[in-house]
Amino acid sequence: MSAEIIDAAIAHHTDWPVPGTIVQRMSDIDLPRVSSGTEWWYYNFHLSLVDGRKASAFIAFFRSTSYKPTQPPTAAAPGVEVEYNLCHSYLLNFAISILPADSDMGSQESQPERELEGKYYFTSAMDRDNAHLMRSLIEVDGRMDPLIKRSLLELMSQDKLALPDTWIPGDVIVSSTGGLNLQFGSLASVVHQENGAGDDVYHIVATAQDGSYGFEIDLIPRKPPIHHGANGVVQGDLISPDDGMYYCFVPRCDVSGFVRIDDSTVAVESEYSMGWYDREFGGSIRKWYEAPTKSVESSWKWASVQLSNGWDLTVYTLWDADIYNGNMSIRDKRAIAISPEGIRMEYDDHSLEPLRSWTSMTTLNEYGTKWKLVVPAMGFEAILDAPIERQEFSTICAQRGYWEGRVSITGTMQGNPATGLGFVENVPPQFITKFDRYMKRIGHLTAREVAKIYPDRLSDSKHAAEVLAFQSDAEMATKPLDETCLSPLRFTQDARLDVLYDHYFAPVRHLTDRGGKSWRSFLSTACISLFNDNPERFQPLLASMELLHTGSLIIDDIQDESPMRRGVSSVHNLWGTPTAINAGTAAYFAFETAMRKISSGMAPEKVVRLYEIFFETMRAAHAGQALDIAGQQRSDLEDVLAGRVDPSILEKRVLSVHRLKTAVIAGNIAKMSAVIADATPAQIRALSTHCERVGIAFQIIDDVYDIRGWSHVGDLGGDHSVTNKKETLKRRGDDIRSGKISIPIAKAASMMPLDEVKWIWETVLSKPGNDDVTTQKVIDKLEAYGVVDVCVKEAHQMVEDSWIHLDSHLKDNSSKVYLHAWGWYLVKYNSI
Repeated sequence: MSAEIIDAAIAHHTDWPVPGTIVQRMSDIDLPRVSSGTEWWYYNFHLSLVDGRKASAFIAFFRSTSYKPTQPPTAAAPGVEVEYNLCHSYLLNFAISILPADSDMGSQESQPERELEGKYYFTSAMDRDNAHLMRSLIEVDGRMDPLIKRSLLELMSQDKLALPDTWIPGDVIVSSTGGLNLQFGSLASVVHQENGAGDDVYHIVATAQDGSYGFEIDLIPRKPPIHHGANGVVQGDLISPDDGMYYCFVPRCDVSGFVRIDDSTVAVESEYSMGWYDREFGGSIRKWYEAPTKSVESSWKWASVQLSNGWDLTVYTLWDADIYNGNMSIRDKRAIAISPEGIRMEYDDHSLEPLRSWTSMTTLNEYGTKWKLVVPAMGFEAILDAPIERQEFSTICAQRGYWEGRVSITGTMQGNPATGLGFVENVPPQFITKFDRYMKRIGHLTAREVAKIYPDRLSDSKHAAEVLAFQSDAEMATKPLDETCLSPLRFTQDARLDVLYDHYFAPVRHLTDRGGKSWRSFLSTACISLFNDNPERFQPLLASMELLHTGSLIIDDIQDESPMRRGVSSVHNLWGTPTAINAGTAAYFAFETAMRKISSGMAPEKVVRLYEIFFETMRAAHAGQALDIAGQQRSDLEDVLAGRVDPSILEKRVLSVHRLKTAVIAGNIAKMSAVIADATPAQIRALSTHCERVGIAFQIIDDVYDIRGWSHVGDLGGDHSVTNKKETLKRRGDDIRSGKISIPIAKAASMMPLDEVKWIWETVLSKPGNDDVTTQKVIDKLEAYGVVDVCVKEAHQMVEDSWIHLDSHLKDNSSKVYLHAWGWYLVKYNSI
């Protein structure tokens, strides 16, 4: 965007530098600006430590200015105008990336080993006014998914934050005169002073809540301040002309001081270290409880580059991302280069494209971790490579989080080698308007993991042996190919791999490629994240849960004679019953394949415990399926009709099947995940009990689906309107057609006259099959007496009551927020 367009669209604030002013020193613009709705002071550092390790760190001090009401607008008397006072609120983000001594540069092949040694520490803290401002905006936000919104507000209404966000301990002090002086409680500070040579010195301190990590750095600017954007002005949210931001930075600074990691302090080698300083302020001052109405959210990629040849570079692309359909349009895009002498050069054309990505199992956000940066006009082309993938900063202030971390730079400039260090900040689109869209993120991640165990094809006999897990890769490498009596290749080298794939793998992928709710995979990662802040190594479990479920669906469809599954023909209809049985049961063994991948380094007793829980799950599921196939016994129905037993006995019989087939699976997934994450016995019991209850409630709603129809609601079009898109996933009334007594049919005995109950039961037991008229008559009677509505109400209440018992056993972290929403989602999906 040209300078003329920027100037026309954005109003100049009176306390900004006069347009055309060249800022001589950052200390000239250090102090807070009264006109700014948002402002921050940001510093990053690349540090060589005296013990040989490399480190990078950043810290950002944020201040928001808003109009706070003297009372919530909803509490004001009708016709009485609400009074507002000016309010400053504060947020602090800082992080440290610690690398092993030899990991700064090097080939990508060594990445896995380096990754294990690298560490990322971060702190997100805020004052109560910042949290209360956020809460006020969430309360009136009609765009946010109501389940996530409700879960988050339940936590915040108790004056709590979702970890890892924490409170700033102590007072926040921000000087408005003299030199810059920011004191964010006992966590962090930055104080400006001059040294004897007349240099600006910024003394920056950051300390974790427990004191185990932090830094104390003196930063001295060595290049002049540089304007970003057009004459220092960049685009903010642009809801109004006042939303522009003034942006100035110093790309090269000297640094000295020390870093504290794991309660140990290490000095910085100043000669081989450097820093960066960003200052930005502007934006409108808005009111609390002012409902956001935009259909887009901001998303951006930003990079700072400091090259060994003395050049510095910063690039960013800012998008407007549609929160409803995901479409993205560029709002602003810039590349600024600074010569060794401090001369600014702007380039319109640049690209920063990801070459490798990483998906966080904590937030389900996907980030680039390796990029190709090209600025054609300056002859610059380089690879930006993150030595640690997991440099995610998790905070509810950015919806879920963002990625900000160290990258190494290798490339060329004007044909000459160019190397250096940099930071990349990536804030992806992540606003959640519907929980099922959030669940699709785990679906995509699960699909990738499934493809590792059930690949798209078998390339050769060695690949086939590896996929079938006959022996580990390491074991195979030690076996000469001609020793077929010992090599696992004896199982696959003479087999028709195309036939093997088509009859073993393809039937399963037929369903997994269609996707499902993936709630079992989501449950696995959410429960690990409740107690463990590094769940990524356990990603193979996502595939094992999905494949276990898919295998059971294949077998279930054979036994129920179901013609469709997930909107396509059932596996047995396409491949035949023998192949379907074999492929379905084989999928159960994916758990053992996943365990091989995750059990390295686990205590043997933990591995044994996980296998025990898995086999308990399989026994329960097959016991439940045995009862389900047999169906409810006619003698039980006759006893109810004759008044010999309480009508509720039939419901209990059906619920026992649901518990064995579905609920125990949910409960044991939670149990396995909690065991993996080293939860306490009390936490394991409470969590598995809750998830089992949710599983029962889900199965009740599943029975309701059968009565009311299987369909989903899609969000179509380019606006925020929701359009009902009915897609047939299964026939309506399949349980009735096949003679199955579901919960609504069982509950009829407690809510309907006996003659009506008798007709319903006899009709169902007669298996009306394709008789649509008779099936609909059964459905109409159940609805007329309110049976289906009561089933829905009881399922909802079951989830509510269960959470009350679990709540106190969990930390108040972001995973808890989403697990709470997950329970509601399973019983409220599609507004049933």
